Amino acid sequence: MSKRAYLIDSSIYIFRGWHVFDDSITDIDGNPTNAVYGFTEFLYQLFQQKEPEYIACAFDAQQTNSYRREIFPEYKANRPPAPEELITQFRYCREFCRVMGIPEFGSNRFEADDIVGTLSNRLRSEDFDVTIVSADKDLTQLVLGERDAWWDFARGNVLNSKGVEKQFGVKPELIADLLALSGDKVDNIPGIPGVGYKMASNLLSKYKGIDDILENIENISKMKFRGSARIQNLVEEHQDLLPTNKRLTEIVTDAIFDDHEKSIRWQGIPDEDEFHKLFDQLNVSDQRRERWLALY
Repeated sequence: MSKRAYLIDSSIYIFRGWHVFDDSITDIDGNPTNAVYGFTEFLYQLFQQKEPEYIACAFDAQQTNSYRREIFPEYKANRPPAPEELITQFRYCREFCRVMGIPEFGSNRFEADDIVGTLSNRLRSEDFDVTIVSADKDLTQLVLGERDAWWDFARGNVLNSKGVEKQFGVKPELIADLLALSGDKVDNIPGIPGVGYKMASNLLSKYKGIDDILENIENISKMKFRGSARIQNLVEEHQDLLPTNKRLTEIVTDAIFDDHEKSIRWQGIPDEDEFHKLFDQLNVSDQRRERWLALY
């Protein structure tokens, strides 16, 4: 049987902990660690359920040399900066992975999505099956192998390539095109006005990607759906958005980042002294500490 790798889009689970758990959870110095608590509990549950031999956590680091802002300076410009106490918790989460021996990756140029995309591309070429652990729809574009999956852990929703197509109306390889047409308010990517997921999937059922749509704008009005002439006019008016949008929504699968070729095999806690030092700082209970030590 093929080996399976679990590639984790870490930020979602850190932010979830930040919002779900009370900030009365603190480290030994009284600083909030609710996001760390949520993230580490999520990881523990994943280890209990799947006992992964191959696992990696991708983190969104500070984008001082952002690949996407070079393409579109307004990318994510609508987002307020993260509060300092949350930035500190991100550092704790990465340190937690290191002391647990869980391979972790970040980049000042590429986002966690691109790290996951690059790792999945590499691992698939090494005959791994890949499970993308995320609630982010963008990452469904990486479900390319017959046994690959996208797993929204909190909701228990697992999609293979057919499941992606059923839920979004397009195959995984067209998810970036779908998002380029519809835009993404969260990332400040402007789409074609009036084109949501449903309309975008209608267009992509006939035209196999942004390039094909741009070559056939004059034929959109001939499609058999209500308002096709209006959509043709809108696509024609805003067509200049699409090539840039596609570059923004397409996940990079050949990124270069620190240790990008590092093995993602989990072999247990490399240094118990460092483990206890961090857990002391995080003010972790003996019970939770013993649970982790019992994993290996």
